[in-house]
Amino acid sequence: MRPVNIKSLNHKDEAMRRHRRAFVLKIVIVVLGTVAVVAGIIYLLFFSRMFDVREVSFNGLDTVSSDVFRTKIEGNLSQNLLSYLPRRNNLFFVGVGDFEKEFASEYPVFKSVNVQRKLLHGLVLNFLERKPVGVWCFKNDCYYFDEEKVLWGQPAKSSGFIFLTIEDDRQNESKKIDGDFFRPIMEIAKKMPGEIKNIVIPAGSFNEFRVYTADYYIAFTTDSDVQNQLATLKIFMNDKKGDLDFHPQYIDLRIDGRVYYK
Repeated sequence: MRPVNIKSLNHKDEAMRRHRRAFVLKIVIVVLGTVAVVAGIIYLLFFSRMFDVREVSFNGLDTVSSDVFRTKIEGNLSQNLLSYLPRRNNLFFVGVGDFEKEFASEYPVFKSVNVQRKLLHGLVLNFLERKPVGVWCFKNDCYYFDEEKVLWGQPAKSSGFIFLTIEDDRQNESKKIDGDFFRPIMEIAKKMPGEIKNIVIPAGSFNEFRVYTADYYIAFTTDSDVQNQLATLKIFMNDKKGDLDFHPQYIDLRIDGRVYYK
C-alpha cells in the first residue's frame, strides 16, 4: 500500500474550489453585465426621453388642413408597445411606412406622401399634391382630375373658363374616367384654338362628345383621329372667316374629312 500525502490532497481541493468560485463569479459578472446593458438600452430607448417625439411638422399642404393628420399621428403616438411601453417615447418605433400608406390611400389628392424621422425628436411629413387640370362630372357628382385620370374632391358643378369641365351624362356607376374619351378630350383641350366653355359626353353616347364654346358646340368622335378632326375644323373656320352671316348652332366633325353645321 502506497502512502498518501494528505496535505497535497487538501491543496488540490482548495485550488479546485478557487477555480470553481472564479468560474461562477465570471458567470455572475457576465449575467449582471448583460442585464445591465439590456436595462440600459430599454431605459435609453423608452424612458430617457432621448429619442421621444416632441415635434411634428408638415410641408406641401395646400388644400387639406394639417390638423387632420396631426390628430391621427397623436392618436398613434398615444398607443403603447407591448401594453406598457409608450410608442411616443421612441422616434424609431413610429411606423412611418404605415402613415405614408394610410394618408396616400385615404386622400387621393396626394401624389406622394413621405414621412421622415428628424433626429432627435421630430417627424417631418412631406406631401406632394396633385395639380387639377379640370373637373369631371358624372351627372351631378363632380371631382377634380389630373393627367393621370385620378379623381378627388367635390367641387361645385359649373360651366366656365377657370377649369376645364367635362360633363359625362352617361350611366357610370363606377365613377371612373373613360380612357377612350379622356385621351382625345385632353388633346383637344390643349390644341383647339379659342376658349372652351365645357365638354359634354351625351347620355347614351358610345363615341360622340361635344365641345361647347360661348356661341355654339362642336361635335367630335373618338372613332377618328383627333388631329385630323382639328385640321378639318381649321380649314373650315378659315373658309368662313369674314362671313358675317356665319352664326352656327353646332359644327359636326364626326365624319372624316367632312363638316356639317347648322
